[in-house]
Amino acid sequence: MSHIRIEGIQVQNYRSFGQAVTVHFPNSDFKKPVAIVGYNNAGKTNFLNSILYGITEKYVTKDTFTINDFHKRKFSNIPKIVTKVSSSSEPKVEWGTANLTGYHFLEIKLDGHEIESTKISSYDDYNQSSRSSSAFGAAKYFKIFYINFHEIKKEISTKKTSWGNLSSFLAKHIRSIVDTDNIMVGKKDVFKGEVKSATDKVLADSKLNEFLGKIQINYSTNLRQNQCHIEFGLPDYEDIFLEMMFKVGLNGDMDNLVPIDHFGDGYISMFVMAVIQAIAESNGTDKCLFLFEEPESFLHENHQEYFYKTVLCGLAEKGHQVIYTTHSDKMLDIFDTRGLIRFEFDEITKQTVLKYNKHDKEIFEDSDEEALSEIKDYYNYIKLIDPNLNKIIFSKKVLLVEGPNDLMTYKEIIRRNVLDITADDKYAATYLNFNNISIIPHHGKITASILIKLCKHFGIDYFVINDFDFEQDFVSELTFTSIDELQKSHLYNDGLEEIIVFNSKGEAMNAKTKRSMITTNWRLISESSPAKIHFNIPKLESVIGYDSNDKSSVGIWNTLKKTSHFGEEIFPAKLQEFLEITQIKKKHEGQN
Repeated sequence: MSHIRIEGIQVQNYRSFGQAVTVHFPNSDFKKPVAIVGYNNAGKTNFLNSILYGITEKYVTKDTFTINDFHKRKFSNIPKIVTKVSSSSEPKVEWGTANLTGYHFLEIKLDGHEIESTKISSYDDYNQSSRSSSAFGAAKYFKIFYINFHEIKKEISTKKTSWGNLSSFLAKHIRSIVDTDNIMVGKKDVFKGEVKSATDKVLADSKLNEFLGKIQINYSTNLRQNQCHIEFGLPDYEDIFLEMMFKVGLNGDMDNLVPIDHFGDGYISMFVMAVIQAIAESNGTDKCLFLFEEPESFLHENHQEYFYKTVLCGLAEKGHQVIYTTHSDKMLDIFDTRGLIRFEFDEITKQTVLKYNKHDKEIFEDSDEEALSEIKDYYNYIKLIDPNLNKIIFSKKVLLVEGPNDLMTYKEIIRRNVLDITADDKYAATYLNFNNISIIPHHGKITASILIKLCKHFGIDYFVINDFDFEQDFVSELTFTSIDELQKSHLYNDGLEEIIVFNSKGEAMNAKTKRSMITTNWRLISESSPAKIHFNIPKLESVIGYDSNDKSSVGIWNTLKKTSHFGEEIFPAKLQEFLEITQIKKKHEGQN
């Protein structure tokens, strides 16, 4: 049983990577795919290329790299890639063993401004004190599959390149099966004989055979009567299966088969999906390495989620290591934080930076079994009530609001404010998208607390907006450092009589309910901070002047359209600062 696994990689001075970035991957106990995310130009493809070079899947020569691969196109920034791999030992065809366990260093030597040599040097240790003799040429003895979904039609081509190499994962896998299947090898001579016999029978006494005979005579004459022999037939046995093609009969039509490469990219992506599944199902003992570049490229949104859950998760659950880049929020699970690698491009230093890589840490590590169980119960709940939750991962900032009406209200308030400053309608309408700020409804204060934890865990800047649910404004009093301090406070005890709150039926709430509501608000402030939270008092509808309790989106929208100014009570300065609207104001004031 062969196995291969990438444990970690360090990239420095390669394209968008400047200062050394070290990424660790989860161990084999983690049975989930690893997602590489980041918005456009963050360096995801550069990172995946580094992996391919590091594991020697992409062979390197002195012509592999150019000045464009050096960070900031400076020859002083020599690319360095160090990859840590663990693998089994596999017998080579001739002699020795293939083993990629150890550290693999990309070494580029320059002669002035010319690349003199490029190679991957393998060692047993990071200090490079002991060379690994079994790593050279070892990659081909392991099941490594790299698929670039941007070039999906190339990935199903089984033909050799002009240099005689196999470039697609499908061609390599078919060749591997043909070479190693003992049953097929045993039938090789019989197959060749039957093919020769069948070909001869078809050509016998034919005009094509007569034509071939004339070619033979003329060619021999051209070569000065050289007794050469010409044969027109099928390719060599080893190449026959690579010259075959996959055909599809639509709707069960077996008589009119269409070559698979005649279909669109989306249809071919589904075929590739089936090939990947078949590879996994036929490798019950080998543990493979799958590397995918943006598998969502030609998939409809619904199929993206299907591909993630069925193919990517399915492969990982079988013990294969799956690493992929993605732009799709449907292609990951925000709560599987160990399997997430997040990059950003730093606009100041002009380089890729690693923003998240906690491969050995769960988002919630709580010793309280009951509390942890309660949180886990919320996972599916949160994902069901807001399927756009994964957008948090791809955002620079996240604004958490209470519900759909709050979402609508704050989008409109933000649009109107930006429009008032810039007088640019299109810019105002796309302001949040342009600045990579997401607005996510949290649908409740307990859920909001979990999403705050999530943002803090990922290092993503956030701001929270909630209904306070009390007529009185005592937000500034909720500064207690512990639940014990809160419960001993005047507010929580004797002061409770001064707080009046009614339910939807107009009935006064009892002391127990009021204490629970106060505690929930305090927990929310404690989880975030006063600077990162705003309460609408008592609720959104009251603040904007919508008097009904019916939660009507149309009614709220009509009220917004009649409102010309949104003050501190709904759009505070700290929220404007968070949304960077303050910066726009300063910029436009400076221009005027």
